[in-house]
Amino acid sequence: MRVFASPEEPPRLVVALGEAHVKLARASELGRAVVERFDLRGVETFQRRRVALGGLLGVLIHAPRSALRAVTFGKVKDSTIVDARARREGHTIELEQTDVVPMALHAASIYLALFFVVAWTELALMLLRVVLDAQVLADAAAGLTGVALAFELHLLLLVPAWLSRRHSWAWLVHPAVALVTVRDTLMAEGTARMMRDYPAPPAALVIMGRAHLAGYEHELVARGYRRVP
Repeated sequence: MRVFASPEEPPRLVVALGEAHVKLARASELGRAVVERFDLRGVETFQRRRVALGGLLGVLIHAPRSALRAVTFGKVKDSTIVDARARREGHTIELEQTDVVPMALHAASIYLALFFVVAWTELALMLLRVVLDAQVLADAAAGLTGVALAFELHLLLLVPAWLSRRHSWAWLVHPAVALVTVRDTLMAEGTARMMRDYPAPPAALVIMGRAHLAGYEHELVARGYRRVP
């Protein structure tokens, strides 16, 4: 959790909560308790309908999460973002809404959708070969393994892409980095917009994946906000 003061006078507070999108009961209860304290809430929400292959990427990411919750009989809980969106009192704002979707975000969505299609298909073929000794499955798995290996080798470029993430061209080194960095910027812009549009509450809560916190702080401070210890 990080707290920021807005540049206005008197300053208002923005409380940024970095979460794991799946969690156990105690963490889920803490998240709901925090949500109930705020009438103005901003949430990370990937705009899948506006991003190339965003719908497919959303399914590929959320389906395993739902399966995990099912096989643990509900022991694994959902995101605190879901709790914030379900709360009736006050306002919950999707921070990533933008008039123009950045090209880097389209590229990241396409890349990761293809990566997960290959990864899940390869896993499915491996499981099928356990019960079916078919040559066609073996041939398909062999061909797909080569594609998967190419993706895995290319993932090594995530290291220089992440190290150069403050630069606008970082996504050209590896498109996947944009799924964090570009969205950090969109959420910071969305937070500043939310605070302008809703001037009454003295404090607001912002909920996002924990990996976004550092980049979000950098972008929010660049917009005149200051970190409160």
